[in-house]
Amino acid sequence: MLSPLGYHRAVLAYVRRVDERAWAALRGGPVGRLDDVLLRNAYRLEESVHPEVHQAGRRAAEALGVDTELSFFQVDGAAPNAHYVHQAGAAVVVFEGSLLEKLDHDDLTAVMGHELAHRVLWHADDGDYLAVDRLLDAAAGDARTPQQYLETHRRWSLATELFADRGALTACGDLSVTIRALLKLQTGLSTADPEAYLRQADELDLSTGSRGTSHPEGVARAWALKNWLAGDDMESLITGPLDIDAPDLLDAVLLRDLSREFAASIAHTSGLRTDAVATFAAGFSDPPGPLGVPASTTPRFDEPLAVRPIDGAPLPRPRPLVDATKRYLCYLLLDLATADPDTGDDGLVASMVIARRAGLTAYDDLADDELGWSDKRRAKLAKAADEVVG
Repeated sequence: MLSPLGYHRAVLAYVRRVDERAWAALRGGPVGRLDDVLLRNAYRLEESVHPEVHQAGRRAAEALGVDTELSFFQVDGAAPNAHYVHQAGAAVVVFEGSLLEKLDHDDLTAVMGHELAHRVLWHADDGDYLAVDRLLDAAAGDARTPQQYLETHRRWSLATELFADRGALTACGDLSVTIRALLKLQTGLSTADPEAYLRQADELDLSTGSRGTSHPEGVARAWALKNWLAGDDMESLITGPLDIDAPDLLDAVLLRDLSREFAASIAHTSGLRTDAVATFAAGFSDPPGPLGVPASTTPRFDEPLAVRPIDGAPLPRPRPLVDATKRYLCYLLLDLATADPDTGDDGLVASMVIARRAGLTAYDDLADDELGWSDKRRAKLAKAADEVVG
């Protein structure tokens, strides 16, 4: 059976805790029956004339456990496409352009599975995920919405499409067929080579995350399906590295906790263990507290960072840090290293030791740029730090 992705579950848990009233107000099933606009502007594909469409729809619905009336429509469109319309009492799939002319029965079953999987997700857990989807959609349409919500909406959309792709694979039961259908829909071609597309995916490092706005790139979707079928983790495609310049709601929590942890670690370091530094560190959390490691332990930032799951979601894969995030951590370290003038050079050397142990290789240059060291003084401080690290 299909189950929501870890990202879905983590965002749901966060929204229920932080935006409970808004989330609760948007819970509930689809409103109304078949849209009058659809009836006025689309052609209904009746089974007597289009039996192959209904056969593929029933096959996909049975595989996904969708037990409801199915309706299919065709509308004009420049590009081949299909989308699901969430209606009360019926699962509605709308086709655009020449898509149906390009699909054989198995391809069509995969496309049906993708679209009907949206209904599976919206009905899961009594409509909880539908409520989050509505909340994020509403937020994305408001110019006042903070960037963190917009990035969450983007990643949520990516996760939802990957879930729907799993529905396509579940419906037709064949990875090659699923990717072939994806390629036909994406390119408009009547024939496509799924194996060649998977070889193309192997040429990319897709663990760096998708750059898509509503759908992952097609090659990334093929890669994710292959990984899912093999039982491997693929949610790094959604989250990507930890980037302080583009956090979603979950990353914002993680970055706050990471800042608190690192500040606490700095404040416990010999040479910087003063009341002034501790007071500054407490500003990141009152009182400073750990994020899965003791405050006296310096984390490594030059390798993927092991992070705790958010709100009980599955343990995520360690997250690499982009340069902007490392630069932010360098500034955090420098701020604490200079928070108490009485620490003098001992405090600066201690901060350079921390930077070396944390893998913040840009720290010396950044500190030099900000503090204006002479070459002689920088060399002296660096030598002292290197002697401590050994």
